[in-house]
Amino acid sequence: MMAMKRFIIYFLLFSVGFWSCITEIRDFEQIDSAAFLTVEATLSNQKGPHKVVLSFSSPSIKINVDNVPVKNAQVFITDDKGGRETLSETDNGIYVTSATYQGVVGNAYTLHINLSNGKKYESSPEILKAAPAIDTVKYQFSVKDNYPLTDSRSVGFDVTLDFKDSPEADNYYQWKWTHYERTVFCASCERGYDYSLKKCSIEQNFPQGQTFPELINYGCNETCFDISFNETYNILSDKLMNGQQVTNYPIARVPYNNKSIYYLKIEQRAISEKMFRYFRSIKDVTQGSGTLFDVPAETQFSPNMVSLSDPNEKILGAFQVFGSQEKIIYVDRQIGTLNYSPVLVVYQGRVLPPPPGAISGPKAYCVEGKYRTKTEPEAFKE
Repeated sequence: MMAMKRFIIYFLLFSVGFWSCITEIRDFEQIDSAAFLTVEATLSNQKGPHKVVLSFSSPSIKINVDNVPVKNAQVFITDDKGGRETLSETDNGIYVTSATYQGVVGNAYTLHINLSNGKKYESSPEILKAAPAIDTVKYQFSVKDNYPLTDSRSVGFDVTLDFKDSPEADNYYQWKWTHYERTVFCASCERGYDYSLKKCSIEQNFPQGQTFPELINYGCNETCFDISFNETYNILSDKLMNGQQVTNYPIARVPYNNKSIYYLKIEQRAISEKMFRYFRSIKDVTQGSGTLFDVPAETQFSPNMVSLSDPNEKILGAFQVFGSQEKIIYVDRQIGTLNYSPVLVVYQGRVLPPPPGAISGPKAYCVEGKYRTKTEPEAFKE
């Protein structure tokens, strides 16, 4: 009987679409081509540091222009118990809490942002809800026949998890995963590397004797890890399965691009209905049906950030407050591969040989950012 209940639940979930992996925002024109304040902020019951990233968006995401960091802002978080946490700016536009700061289940939190130009912004109070524990995480090798075996999407490991939904009604979930691996090249440049700016040069700084652009790969002169994560929203409403056991819920696809251990941190979040609807609305405007009746996607503005200086100002992003449960797994990519070969990563360009008397060629700095860190991740294994 229980097996029949689970079958009905999964049939409804897949057919009605209450769970969905939705594509990140790409290639759409923002309304009126204005630059908007963009807020990327999260707070959970996990230990910090928690991060707030502030920037002004490009007028058009079709234009390859990075967001402009918002520097020298005053950023702090308050709660309904009278607590206050002031964030420090660690890099341009990146503000972090202390390492010991963490949210408490049941408390309501408000994000405050005061810009150097006098403008002030504030979130609505957001309650931190408890997240159920992750019971088990499983992975299994599979082959996708719709891709040739030379395509990296053809072979990989499907990662799923089991958990029991909270008994209370109207629960909403989101899953995030993060992968860390040691950086192979800290820079790949066609015009040489600028050590003063710690990035590729924009000048004609070619190696001696070279007069045309060539991609040169620079190793790292310090410990460095590349970061990758799901850039889609994996969300679920429990309206059709309240209090039930959920099994084999899809989380990630691990590539089979070598035989090393694959480090994966999975986070199960209990989010608010407001954030669930916001994520669903992003899906609706970024995944059209492809028919003649499709309309251009419009920007989805923040569901919980407002300007205290100008109530009509539109803001991108959100202050996400959620309960969190985490689990780290290590995918052994030498098990169960059915004698299939990995689709190896091919690096373009070349590495400069070491100069006379040196043991290695020139190397670049590890620059902290969204996709790279000098800090070794928790319980890292390779």
